[in-house]
Amino acid sequence: MKEIFDLTYKLLMFLSRITGFSYKEINIIIWFIVIPLSWAFLIDKIRGKHFFKIGFIAIIILALLFIKDFSEFSNMAFDASAEFLRGFDSIGSNYTTTSVVICVLAPLIIYIILIRKAYFRKM
Repeated sequence: MKEIFDLTYKLLMFLSRITGFSYKEINIIIWFIVIPLSWAFLIDKIRGKHFFKIGFIAIIILALLFIKDFSEFSNMAFDASAEFLRGFDSIGSNYTTTSVVICVLAPLIIYIILIRKAYFRKM
């Protein structure tokens, strides 16, 4: 798990350097915007509609209109997410393992299911 965590951290730090966003901002952009938006596109592909992607984009635009300082918001959201992940310590997990399971493995499983349904379903 540590290797996956470290690889993910290095990737996020690389994205931070090339975009100018902070590490915490990149985290929020990836896990709160990019990944859910990509899922919305896949769900719409499965359903043959445009409801989820349009709805999610509208929610993001409205949210961004109300966020005065994206950096401050990202710091708050990242810290709250990290605290949530640390909450699993009480059941014998740790931050690193929980981060990999919830933030990497669970999204990968969801991608596999959605991509399979979107592109490999029987006609």
